[in-house]
Amino acid sequence: MLKNDLMFYIKTTETCNLNCSHCYTSGKEGRKIYFNPEKVAYWVNQVKDYRPESTAHFEYHGGEPFLAPVSDMWKFWELTKDKWPDATYGCTSNLVHKLTDEKLEFMDIVLKKRLGTSWDPAIRFDNEKQRILFQNNVALLLDRGYTVKLFVSLTQDVMKMGPLTLLQYVKSLGVQELALERITHDGHARYNNVAPSNLELQHFFLEMHEVMKEHDAREWFDNEFMETVYSKFETGFTKGGTFCRDCEQKLFTINADGSIAGCPNAAPRDYFSHISINAKEVIESPKRCEVIMQELNRDPRCYSCSVYKYCGGDCHQLLWEDDICGAPRMLMKRLDEEINGNIK
Repeated sequence: MLKNDLMFYIKTTETCNLNCSHCYTSGKEGRKIYFNPEKVAYWVNQVKDYRPESTAHFEYHGGEPFLAPVSDMWKFWELTKDKWPDATYGCTSNLVHKLTDEKLEFMDIVLKKRLGTSWDPAIRFDNEKQRILFQNNVALLLDRGYTVKLFVSLTQDVMKMGPLTLLQYVKSLGVQELALERITHDGHARYNNVAPSNLELQHFFLEMHEVMKEHDAREWFDNEFMETVYSKFETGFTKGGTFCRDCEQKLFTINADGSIAGCPNAAPRDYFSHISINAKEVIESPKRCEVIMQELNRDPRCYSCSVYKYCGGDCHQLLWEDDICGAPRMLMKRLDEEINGNIK
């Protein structure tokens, strides 16, 4: 997360123009509803009244955020920017839609020429026309001076692609940042067999590390997930990214219907309140506290792991498979050997 201490995912809609089989929001099958910018802004501004010392990042999210009227996205910004003077605003879009002058003006001013977008080698695009549209839109934004972060869900197709081919493609695309995302069992991913096993992920991260060393690929772009792991051993900072174990204390996902959850992956089904409820009551509610406690609990096997001090248990949404967790444990053990000389 950014420097801000609170993160709000503002879901402008529950539906999408794509229908990815790994998506936690159910793609085109998500409800075709749109957020109410006035009511959502009113609720998040209550949070500022209750916690005046807080700063925030607001992330327009979905489904595909730009399926909602851009005028509503402007309205939310207008109603919150003065209340939260230090806030930052972001958006993650699939970029498989026409970037109109209206959208570009919003992204230039509100998003300050920074955008997240998603990609995978096989699932996302229905046809070559969509793939070309995506790549052209990325090029347009880069030419316009944008910083683009590419989110890649680690599907079985990415495993087959392999780390080197993936990194070379990202480099060729020209984006400045890469975020590798492991798939949680939500939305479409609950029913479609697209996620690799934990063991496959372990080997993938280990191979990526070797590839990055061989090709000096740390210089190509910011590989966020890998850099978060490296920082544990190089700087001693162990709580970055998904390893913080306090997401539920910082995150609020506001679904398009006004229901409130923590983690956006689970938000469509695991919401615990609604924007019609006073912010103070929501923040202090027993249901939210229960979600926080679920995240703070670790599997007992974590405490006997040799790299637990670096891992901290990783994301609580990642399920164990027999005795193999979802963390990049093999990579951490290799780094512990290479950097600290701890050979086990």
